[in-house]
Amino acid sequence: MSSEIEKLEADICKLVELSLCDKTYCAQISFFLSQKTIDKAWKHFFIDIRDYTCVIHSDEIRHIKKEHHDDVYLVCKIPYYLEKFVKLERSIVPDRKTGKPVTSLIFIKRNEDNSVKMVKTNLSREKILRLKTLFEVV
Repeated sequence: MSSEIEKLEADICKLVELSLCDKTYCAQISFFLSQKTIDKAWKHFFIDIRDYTCVIHSDEIRHIKKEHHDDVYLVCKIPYYLEKFVKLERSIVPDRKTGKPVTSLIFIKRNEDNSVKMVKTNLSREKILRLKTLFEVV
């Protein structure tokens, strides 16, 4: 694993800790998807995510903690999971507050005994993939 990804994961882990320690903390980390992720999405699933930025915000981290408890610590590994996914699905789900449809991508990374699913939302004109939820399925 490159030192660039390791640094990004360390920065994300720090964001997770700060977000969980202080519920008023409001920050985010954004990063471009790797070329490997972009190529795999297009080659295997015909989904064009060139020039997209992944955004992880404090609010989503707290949501994951509330809904999925200890899975929140998997947030640190998002760059790895984005690069090593084995399946990519489109999904359209209604927004909880507005009811309007939101297009999402679900990145699925399989391990030996489980899979990790990450839902990215806001496939928007602004080319942002915003973390919605992350959980582990055993």
